[in-house]
Amino acid sequence: MSSDIQVLPACQKCKLRKVKCDRQAPKCTSCTKGKVACIIVDPVTGEQYARDYIKRLEEQEAELKAKLGERAGEHASERGEASQGSTTTSEAAETSPAAPHSGPPTGPPTGGTTASRSGFVGDGSGLGFLHSILSEAKWQRHRTRILHQLATRPSIQKLHLTPNTLPALQEGEQLLENYFTRFHIHHTFLLRQEVLSIFSRVYESSTACSDQDHFRLLMVFAISATTRYRAGISNEHPYGYFMAAENYLGKIPLIKDIDAIQNLLLVARFGMYHHIGTSLWEISQLCMRQCIEWQLQMRPSQALDPLTEQHRRRIFWECYVLDRYSSGILGRPFAIAESDIDVPLPFDANDEYIISAGMCSLDSIPPSMAKPTEVSVFIFCIHLRHISSRVHSTFYTGRSSAAPGAASGTILPEFKSVGHVYSAFAQYRKELRDWRSTAPIFPSPRSLYERAEWHDFLLEKDLLLLARGAMHNIPSRPYAGAAVKEILIACYVSASRIIELYADLMDKRAITWTRSYFQVIFTAGLTVTFCVRLADTEIHQRDPVKTLDVCSGILSFFKDKMPDAGSAAVVFDVLKDECLKDKSHPMNPTTAAAVPMNASTAHTNQLPSDASSHEVHQAYNAAFEALSHDNNELNLNMDHFNMNYALDSQELSLDLTDDLMMQLEAGLGEYAWGSIPTDGNFWDQMPFNY
Repeated sequence: MSSDIQVLPACQKCKLRKVKCDRQAPKCTSCTKGKVACIIVDPVTGEQYARDYIKRLEEQEAELKAKLGERAGEHASERGEASQGSTTTSEAAETSPAAPHSGPPTGPPTGGTTASRSGFVGDGSGLGFLHSILSEAKWQRHRTRILHQLATRPSIQKLHLTPNTLPALQEGEQLLENYFTRFHIHHTFLLRQEVLSIFSRVYESSTACSDQDHFRLLMVFAISATTRYRAGISNEHPYGYFMAAENYLGKIPLIKDIDAIQNLLLVARFGMYHHIGTSLWEISQLCMRQCIEWQLQMRPSQALDPLTEQHRRRIFWECYVLDRYSSGILGRPFAIAESDIDVPLPFDANDEYIISAGMCSLDSIPPSMAKPTEVSVFIFCIHLRHISSRVHSTFYTGRSSAAPGAASGTILPEFKSVGHVYSAFAQYRKELRDWRSTAPIFPSPRSLYERAEWHDFLLEKDLLLLARGAMHNIPSRPYAGAAVKEILIACYVSASRIIELYADLMDKRAITWTRSYFQVIFTAGLTVTFCVRLADTEIHQRDPVKTLDVCSGILSFFKDKMPDAGSAAVVFDVLKDECLKDKSHPMNPTTAAAVPMNASTAHTNQLPSDASSHEVHQAYNAAFEALSHDNNELNLNMDHFNMNYALDSQELSLDLTDDLMMQLEAGLGEYAWGSIPTDGNFWDQMPFNY
């Protein structure tokens, strides 16, 4: 905000309505009643700011001035001691993500929040489509309903669980087997033999076991119990195991060594399935910082035991995958530049093969002939993150492959023509298709990650990311020409395939629900809606009505399983119904009932009962509150797919950008990846000393 502006101007809402703004902080009376963000615009720079953000800046400024005044009055002999105490305090605040006011706000948030975290507009959330869809005058009559749905969020009671005790030996063995079969092959950062040894130490009373042993085994049980509990195989709630593991947080390292990194990765994996009140992106940054400190991104400077070196590689690349995926969804800087990574990928072999080879170096071991191995899927996914990282750097505005302060990053290309965009699009599309052809083949898949359909799902998800990025960078409007049409069709086909593949996996009981999957399906549905608006004949020949019906059914299923996702699901139904009602082939009620609901209903019947599901999600906090309260910085760069449609109302455009876009664009990413609570209850339990 310009320093020469002494009196804040009226907010945009009051300006447009031509009413007097009382300029109250953190919100004026009009915005408070309307439950919308109170936005003002700097008349000099044109930047948008939330009024409560400015109020917090003023409060921090006053607080800092008061501290400076106190320091100035201290005696010279005490100044050194005071300075030393201040240094200790600031180091602790910097280390702890939960420390209040751990630094100045990183940007101008436009949400009504009192937290000091950063929030970014994510590339992956897809709400550029929504902004374009809603830029037509016909949506004015739906504005109130949409904003009401987003403002009315369910109040979900927190489930009062107690920590689980160690299960009986037989149940523990089943949990362990389920972990190795369903989770380990995709995230192979633990050594199988180490986990088995921990299991033996914990269950053999004659053997001494540590707090670290208990924590790690309980976290493995918590992750594994998720699918077993949801399928009705076990009555032990997975969150109970997590609560039991939390009891050891103050006794184990989370910031120290390689064991600490593995502990954090286990927490992040569990957080993918259950809302734990902690930002998974923050965990990914913490993991990568420790990887760099231990130089896991580099080749070892001295010879290591082959299995030890393999383990270090697996830990680093798991942190890499977590960082690339979460940062991509949230639109945040990557934690490490590709150019700073020198460590090779994990060796594609089972641990037993590496041990039995008897070599002194991992690189000297001959390739294993027994494929696929327990790390084949993991390596396959690392290759995908390599490609998607470059797609982000190439196509998404503001994306750099290095975090702030890094030595170097990728300079974003400036596309001068449609031809340049199409050339880059075609190159990455070929790379993605070539990547898919390298997928490991499992004749008898035992889990989701071994299925060809899931590999197809990953391909289409990143093809959609690519096509959206290409459309965003087309330098001319409206969209015309064969090359642009091909990109648009690719965008639609990938979005449709994402929806179809997920529905198919649901029917087969092969996939469970997560906030991340909800975000993916919601984005795909919006993409189809956007493409249908363009009324392309080839698109309509592919039956978008059926696709949108299936998507609506999936989101309804998510709404049942995760009530905190209900508002966005209802908004999608509003968009879908409005989009389809004017089409030449109206929705067939029989088809609408048969296609999506069979998928969701059949899956629901095979999973735990509604009562059990409700209990699962009572344990979650109302995560969707993050849509308006937990996002600090909002980069409202909403020119994605900005068609040349005239608006009937400037007020409509502003409100949809500042209110709806804020709550959905920033919120869905935070919803998918968690958020740090203001009380920091999880991080408060972490030991931050070495």
